[in-house]
Amino acid sequence: MDLPVNASPEQIKVLEEYLRQQKKSDAAKEYGSKNHYQDKKELMGKKLIIFKHSQKKSGVWYMRFYVGDRKYKILSLRTTEESVAISAALEKWRNLQNQMDLGGEVFVPTTQESIDQYLTYLDSLVEIGQMQKKTVQAKRTSIKKLRLALESYHKPTDIPSNVFDDYVIWRRTKNWDKTKHKRNPNPPSDLTVNKELNDFKGFFDWANKKRLFAKEVQYPFLKIDWNKSIEKNPAFEIDDWLNIVYYLRTWIKKDKNSKGNERKNLFYRKVFAEFFKVLGNSGLRPHEALKLKWGDIQLKSKLEVYKNEKRERIIAHINVSPETKTGRRLVICPAGIYFKRLRDLYRHEESKSPSRDQFIFRNIGTIHSRADQFVGNALSDSFLRRLWYELVEEIEFDKGVVFNHDYTLYSCRSFFINQRLEMGVPPALVAELVGHSIKTMERHYKNIRLKNLEPELVQVVRRKLDDGDFQTFDLD
Repeated sequence: MDLPVNASPEQIKVLEEYLRQQKKSDAAKEYGSKNHYQDKKELMGKKLIIFKHSQKKSGVWYMRFYVGDRKYKILSLRTTEESVAISAALEKWRNLQNQMDLGGEVFVPTTQESIDQYLTYLDSLVEIGQMQKKTVQAKRTSIKKLRLALESYHKPTDIPSNVFDDYVIWRRTKNWDKTKHKRNPNPPSDLTVNKELNDFKGFFDWANKKRLFAKEVQYPFLKIDWNKSIEKNPAFEIDDWLNIVYYLRTWIKKDKNSKGNERKNLFYRKVFAEFFKVLGNSGLRPHEALKLKWGDIQLKSKLEVYKNEKRERIIAHINVSPETKTGRRLVICPAGIYFKRLRDLYRHEESKSPSRDQFIFRNIGTIHSRADQFVGNALSDSFLRRLWYELVEEIEFDKGVVFNHDYTLYSCRSFFINQRLEMGVPPALVAELVGHSIKTMERHYKNIRLKNLEPELVQVVRRKLDDGDFQTFDLD
């Protein structure tokens, strides 16, 4: 074998792997030539034998059990008496066979292998419809932390019961680099930590059923004080909503970003602008909106008198996909005008109207795109979230508008709920529209000023919101 003079790192890895395999092969040849099996006796042909090891001075008997795919498991029988060894081997064989029949593991996997098996199990639940894909994706994010927390334990049996004693401190210090979370510099909240611990519990419960782990793990769940907790995805203040919507009208036309880099395509900025307003006027979760197809919505027009003039209002009847968090539900909302604009936008871009089976927020590719395999799919929430961060950054740069709250795209949903409640829509109806329970509504939105606005002020607010792409007209 010719060796390279100046080997690259890749070539060195190949050589190391070759030497490792060669050493393993030589060891196997040596093992067979020395005949380690002494006093070998077959109990079930070659599938189950007992023997004494030639290199062990203790003289105890061992058993070798065939488990399939050319694999054997060897166990010490801990006795020098042949009759006792035969009895023990048969008993162990029956136990191991029963364990295999029940789907158990004969060879104990490593901790990391166990985690891989658990993730495969979660994926199987998605395939049979027992768990949502979005739920498994969220669990996978938690399991990444679990891998790090358990990386020093080779086998599940090595993991101590108090393995998570310092988890909260570790998660908020060594495992949290705020420089990598520009738009979310705060360490994980109590809710996030509890969610991760609950996902860890799911893994250990599964490992316990698989007989990979039998200890009672201690989970340092945090007690949540809802009165003191920082509001997650806070609703937009009205002025903040208006600032964003007014700036969107300029932002979708800008051919350069805040860093002076030229924008090659403005189409998806326009899509994002309508996506943002659909969320704010429907209360849909972002992933619910992204699953919508044109066949899932119906647009109905109504005429309304405004400033002594008749104008068209478009109501949207939205059938939310059953593959979402709360399953199928009907949402009737005033977001129709934004769906109409989207349809016109895609029609102009593609020179044809979208069909009923196409996603509303759809990837149509661009002349600069290198990801043509995604064309036709729904846009991803991560892609739209990047556009959101870009929007916030540019409104701060161009207009000097700095928000006091940590707004997210979910804030559109909170804004919709707050405004509907303040306009006097019954909480039960709002809960039905957004897929909330009444209990959840009370917990997250108990500070809403229900019906306590003066009628004159209500009209002023409504006019401001109407001008700022938030539809306030009645749906009856």
